[in-house]
Amino acid sequence: MHVTHHHHGHDHKHEHGHAAAEMSVPEKLKKLAEHWIGHNEDHAASYRLWAKRSREAGKAAPAEILEEIALDMTEQNKKLRKIIELLAAKSTD
Repeated sequence: MHVTHHHHGHDHKHEHGHAAAEMSVPEKLKKLAEHWIGHNEDHAASYRLWAKRSREAGKAAPAEILEEIALDMTEQNKKLRKIIELLAAKSTD
């Protein structure tokens, strides 16, 4: 069963039911990391859009902060991708 939740202007689908319950912690963590990456990419795009609009409105300081936040999201995604790589390596730690 799929349940769609609306959040921040876009939909989120969450697995509910028997198949999701059988998912191991590493499998679930991989799925969550993939979801969080997409979520962060959506937010980063929005921050960049509003940075552009802010700059066009003559408000450079807020634009710079929004661009920094978008960069922070990119850095978070690098860490999330590292988690996925570690899980794929099937390490014991």
